[in-house]
Amino acid sequence: MAGLKEKFLLNIAFPLADFVMGTSAMKWFRQIKRMEKWSPEEIKAWQLEKLKLLVAQAYNHTVYYREIFDKLGLKPSDINNFDDLKKLPTLTKNIVRERFNDFIPDNQKKFKSRYGSTGGSTGTPFKYMFDADDWGYGAAYKIFCWKKTPYKYGDMFISLGSSSLFPVNKKSIIHEIYYRLRNTIPLNGMNMDDDVCEKYIQIIKKYNVKYIYGYASAIYLLALYSKKKSYDIQMKSVFTTSEKLTPEYREVIEKTWKVKVMDCYGSRDGGLTAYEVNRGCFNLGYNSFCEVKGSRKDEPSEILCTDLLRMGFPMFRYEIGDEVVIIEDKEKYNGQIIKELIGRTSDIIRFENGRQLTTSGFNSMFRTFNIKAFRIMKKDNHTLKIEIQKTENYSDDEEKLIIQTMKKHAGENIVIEIEYKENFQPLKNGKRTFFMNEMM
Repeated sequence: MAGLKEKFLLNIAFPLADFVMGTSAMKWFRQIKRMEKWSPEEIKAWQLEKLKLLVAQAYNHTVYYREIFDKLGLKPSDINNFDDLKKLPTLTKNIVRERFNDFIPDNQKKFKSRYGSTGGSTGTPFKYMFDADDWGYGAAYKIFCWKKTPYKYGDMFISLGSSSLFPVNKKSIIHEIYYRLRNTIPLNGMNMDDDVCEKYIQIIKKYNVKYIYGYASAIYLLALYSKKKSYDIQMKSVFTTSEKLTPEYREVIEKTWKVKVMDCYGSRDGGLTAYEVNRGCFNLGYNSFCEVKGSRKDEPSEILCTDLLRMGFPMFRYEIGDEVVIIEDKEKYNGQIIKELIGRTSDIIRFENGRQLTTSGFNSMFRTFNIKAFRIMKKDNHTLKIEIQKTENYSDDEEKLIIQTMKKHAGENIVIEIEYKENFQPLKNGKRTFFMNEMM
């Protein structure tokens, strides 16, 4: 029965939803399934073809890259392989911020581009644009990799993220369709106190949920609570994302629920998505080509990503901010593999009232405000301090909504202090983290 349901969803329901929503997930799902059987050489040939199209698009239709190519004396025909990408400079978030409109091609409408934003690991909201193909590939690759586990498309799963982030947060019809097709139960993973964990455990038991997807720290806290209460719950698969999956998190989740964890690493702004299909190895999606700044292949170095499908907002050699080791292993995967991942560290803020706040949801919250950067820290057991670097469009109403929302998640008895900063400097210990369990 599960197999018939999956076939119906993948072959009829979801293609119809793609048509209605103007997306292309199922087209890419079928393409990825075909590419899985290709040789590494065939994968690179396909990627190189996409790269050449992207280079021509960037040069012929964007102000920024025409300027860069002309300044360097380059033509699109000078980029003939992936090594030639090194002829182009790396791209930083600051450059994109300062020259945002110059990355928008004059023929962008044909790619159905949309605005996106991310808080990032520094707490600084960052805006970019992505295409229908961009989104479609990411959605398809998630389904493809999840199916390497016992998961079948349409199986019920909990999405433990930043749903119901604000006191009033209505979902669009498109989101309702998407969640219904995927059989998703979206739950808030920002506050994971005992009462919340008990509520979620009862949902798991009531609906016999066997799959959980979401923030690593939130899933860890839920597993820890389940262990403390000695609940007899067994999962089939757990998918962690958005934060670094520490050895402690993995051990607690896997031992408590007798399950294997598939970790996910990605960068929405960079168009990168990778899944831990084999333990310790993240298979990079074919849609992007990644390189590292360092010369030694066995040492972690900053990752640079080129999204080969983002024709509506080209970005070459984009600096994501994490350090990785990239390898190729034909026995495990016909594309690129991230073997070692440094960065994406997370923390958990705990209060005496039992509230336990996790990191990633606050990225989603703060990127909606007129804020350049922010830092959240626990000042004491009754006070949460938020430092904000605001833009000129920031309003008093936004401050009120921030306080209201933070109290909702931290507790009404927690004092919310807001301090406005001209800019942010590294802490005394050199860290730039934006979410801290105590003052440093």
